[in-house]
Amino acid sequence: MGTFGGYTGSMSISDKKKEEFTKNLLKLLNYGGMMQLDEVCMYGKEITLIKPVELDEKGKAYFHFNYFEDDAWESVGYDCESAGFFCGKIGGREFCDVVTAVHVLYELYDDGIGYAEINGEIVEASPYIGWLNHVLGTDFSLKKRFRLWEYFEKYCLTQMEYDFDNPSKSYDVMDTIPLPLYQGLGGTELADIFYIAKGTESLQKEEITPGSYPEMLYRCRELLKQYFDGRKEAEENPGRNIWELAVCSRTQRERMREGDIGAIAQISLTLPAHMLVYLASEIQKENFWIIWKDLHKRAYKDAVLPQYASDKLMEERKAAIEEPVEELTTVEFLRQDGVFAFWNTPEELKGQPNYYISDDDRAFWWNGSEEVVLSEKMDEWLRKLSQRHKKIVEELEGESQDQERFLRDLIGLLEEINDFYKRVFSFQSMFYEFLQNSSDRRYIAAVRLLEKLAEENKEAGKIIEHAKHWWDTTSKNVTHNAGRLAMKRYLSVMANKKLREIYFGF
Repeated sequence: MGTFGGYTGSMSISDKKKEEFTKNLLKLLNYGGMMQLDEVCMYGKEITLIKPVELDEKGKAYFHFNYFEDDAWESVGYDCESAGFFCGKIGGREFCDVVTAVHVLYELYDDGIGYAEINGEIVEASPYIGWLNHVLGTDFSLKKRFRLWEYFEKYCLTQMEYDFDNPSKSYDVMDTIPLPLYQGLGGTELADIFYIAKGTESLQKEEITPGSYPEMLYRCRELLKQYFDGRKEAEENPGRNIWELAVCSRTQRERMREGDIGAIAQISLTLPAHMLVYLASEIQKENFWIIWKDLHKRAYKDAVLPQYASDKLMEERKAAIEEPVEELTTVEFLRQDGVFAFWNTPEELKGQPNYYISDDDRAFWWNGSEEVVLSEKMDEWLRKLSQRHKKIVEELEGESQDQERFLRDLIGLLEEINDFYKRVFSFQSMFYEFLQNSSDRRYIAAVRLLEKLAEENKEAGKIIEHAKHWWDTTSKNVTHNAGRLAMKRYLSVMANKKLREIYFGF
């Protein structure tokens, strides 16, 4: 039980792409809030520190915590040498979103065919690619997803490995194809998928437009019916000749001109092998996927289909294939509106606005660009804190500083904050920077201010007790309550040197 994500392709990234791929993958993990945990034990206290995901000396990375979700799931790992990525349960919120985005990145970089999936279902790629384009500065399109037959075939053959006798019945076409294909840009591949998933009963002579692709399929089906009708008694396995035809080269098929099999061979020159085999198996009431599993690697791929669509439609299709997916900001991408996002919100929080991630939660990632823009409310709060910090610095004037006491106080305070507010951790970089400046009044004042904030926000933060059972099904209004957010945001500003310098002057 649980939510699992995956990528069905081989994760085969070419050597010339590996360095770029790894750089982009790590950037996604960073902006998506994936963190590595560092457990520290000092003076009998245990605290957890967080840091963005980094490769170790062996070129590998392991992690299982997401900063925005504030939840840990099963271990995730990446090996830059092999470009291999693995994960276990990923939940259904931010952790899941970021891992799935990585799987979509594989779709875009893998030379072969594969798809990102959650619990066996192909994900709709547009929002993930939109976020990739935003974070990475890329112009990825849905181009690979337009290879409809390859995706469909991959999905169904993968399902066959799990003993699905008729996997096309579980394939929800409309949920997995790119949106532009709804508007008539799907071409013959989309038609193939619908016919294989639903059958060809709708192919009726009186309803077919002459010169159309359905007419081609209808003609082939009628030829196959004629072929099988003439062999009902004479052959034990009349389909065998068709399966053999499906693996013949174009030259071999061009030479076949005699009798029923010759007519079928000629039509195969302009018909995909999978449709030839499907129509034959449908007539014979045989399982297409069992037959195709054996034939698909050997089947001919040299059919030349006529252009059934108008030139205008072909141009529209080409534009849709090449059009980059519109960018989606990190805040838009990580926004949680799922069924359990605000489920069972306690009465004391009813009437208050629902919590949605904002750039104020991303202060650690602020760099002066448009990527993170702090709100006026956040700016005002930080300015007020800076005045309080300045006053504490002045009060420390002339006071002797005990570096060991500072260290004990900081560790004890961080432990207390996590115990009360739950899953509120200091960034590793901030912690060790503060330790190295334990006699500097500005750092001491920052810790004193942290202590005051921890006390002042307890009333708002105590609602977190409602999350003592299952974090992932607890309302976001509880897990991201105002008191707890104040602690996280202050710690994130303290960890961002550039932002801290602007507001606090050190």
